[in-house]
Amino acid sequence: MVKRTPIGVWLVTGALLLTGLAGCSSDGEDPPEGDKPEKVEKAVEAVELAGSFVGEVSGTKAFVAVVAAPAQEGQDAGAVQVYVSDGNGVSEWFSAPVSDGGFAAQSDDGDAEAEGKLSGGSVIGTVSLPDGSTGSYEANPPSGGAGLYELTVSPGGELSGASAAGLALKGDLSLGRRGTGTIRMVDGKRLKLALTRKRAEGLGHLRAGQVRLIVLPGGELRGVARAKASKGGAGYFIRSA
Repeated sequence: MVKRTPIGVWLVTGALLLTGLAGCSSDGEDPPEGDKPEKVEKAVEAVELAGSFVGEVSGTKAFVAVVAAPAQEGQDAGAVQVYVSDGNGVSEWFSAPVSDGGFAAQSDDGDAEAEGKLSGGSVIGTVSLPDGSTGSYEANPPSGGAGLYELTVSPGGELSGASAAGLALKGDLSLGRRGTGTIRMVDGKRLKLALTRKRAEGLGHLRAGQVRLIVLPGGELRGVARAKASKGGAGYFIRSA
């Protein structure tokens, strides 16, 4: 089991790794010649495999988001967190270690599988969903306001939070049986949301009041929300309106 770390912290870790790498040769003392190439190569590779990626799962209506981090202190390998949602019933969360740029994982509730390979600034892989369908995906670094967003919704319906890359988002949600909402992206776009209330079974990866969204570069989105406990903790699947 991979120890979870907030996705924003992962990307900060990658930035710090770059800073440390840039300063390796500025102290006037180079490492032993036999160690330097291998250490530098591994550090560069770790940074290249870090970041966030979004895409679509072929043959389905699901979107996928991958957030990858290099190995943290005391760990031998990097890790990924993967989220898959179709905004209509599928909401799957995965955590896995990365080995030689690849990963394979079962979802938190064990009813879905995901695998992928990080290389060349993208992630290519497949996802097996609970209904037995399987689709391939190619996830790429998000542009504009795209990305994987971790948000919170207040009892009054105010929505706030940020993407894995640190892009802030605000909006509002109306959590009725068929709810609506609007979000304001950092690039100025306003996106309308359509919410469908469903039983919260299978949403153990969300706490009460949490919202998780995948936003693609074109503004299309998929995700899920879990109401505050005062509203019974109901689940709401989210799609573009």
